[in-house]
Amino acid sequence: MRYDPRRTSLDLYPLQRTITPLFGDTDALGHINNVSIARYFEQARVLVMEAVSSTLGGTQPFERAVLAKIEINFLAEVFYPHDIVIATGVHHIGTSSVVIGSALFQHGRCVALADSVDVGTAAEGGSRPVPEASRAAFEKFRLAYDD
Repeated sequence: MRYDPRRTSLDLYPLQRTITPLFGDTDALGHINNVSIARYFEQARVLVMEAVSSTLGGTQPFERAVLAKIEINFLAEVFYPHDIVIATGVHHIGTSSVVIGSALFQHGRCVALADSVDVGTAAEGGSRPVPEASRAAFEKFRLAYDD
């Protein structure tokens, strides 16, 4: 899959958290397994939603939100027990969705990229527009492209 090479720069991401993988995150070869990497990207999504919620004074950015899509690009092997930096930010804000762009770094090297699409929904079903206050809060955490 193709990706923008700028996405492999840690400086692009406004939100970052360092984690230490667990032994249970490994496969028989001592690599971090792909399911664990997907969980790390889930943490990236939560990091964005928590930051936006904090900006909104504790209010959730959507009445309800569902994960509609996630795409992961595995770029290099990831090893236990070395720390991993989860880096994330807002890649795109649509009418009713937000695309969160995330990356994992180990020893300063980008080892995986992900884009996840969260869609705002209502209890009765159907998509709902991103509220204006939430849109402004999401903007604060945009990926820092130079252009």
